[in-house]
Amino acid sequence: MNDVSDEVLVGRVARSGDERAMSVLYDRYAGLIYGAGVRYLGDRALAEDLVQDVFTAVWRNASSFDPSRARFATWVYRITRNRATDLIRRRRARVRTVGGDSPLEPGEEDATAELSRSFDLASALSRLSPVHREVLTLAYFEGLSQSEISRRTSRPLGTVKSRTSAALRALRETMLEEENG
Repeated sequence: MNDVSDEVLVGRVARSGDERAMSVLYDRYAGLIYGAGVRYLGDRALAEDLVQDVFTAVWRNASSFDPSRARFATWVYRITRNRATDLIRRRRARVRTVGGDSPLEPGEEDATAELSRSFDLASALSRLSPVHREVLTLAYFEGLSQSEISRRTSRPLGTVKSRTSAALRALRETMLEEENG
């Protein structure tokens, strides 16, 4: 099921409450949402709450997803941004009641743009073949070198290098296609 598009998976969740499809979506996006939550909320517990809130919303609102209006990554990004904004507002309100400063950094708009790019990347990665997605995920999200990927996957180093190169080309093409509509 890892080679199925996000849009097909959310459709399965909407139609039949497919827990396996929901699990695949969770695996693809939870780390991204959590990482964004830690960066923008500055609190691991709030980031965990954010992931829970977002996937609860995805589960409950899957039937409202319309693939003709947006890709799944864009839809889940909007949910994430809205939930994070709500958490930030609640935290600001608490801070104001005790007279403290705002916990946000001055570059909040830049953070939103970076979050959007992260979701675009996740969407593009989900469209790659499982083999290409694996090497890029291990390299860029887990920070492994090509030698470490070779050991982890029990693949020859030359194979890892060629797959990485091909995966980067495929990712670039996928992102250009998405950008151009």
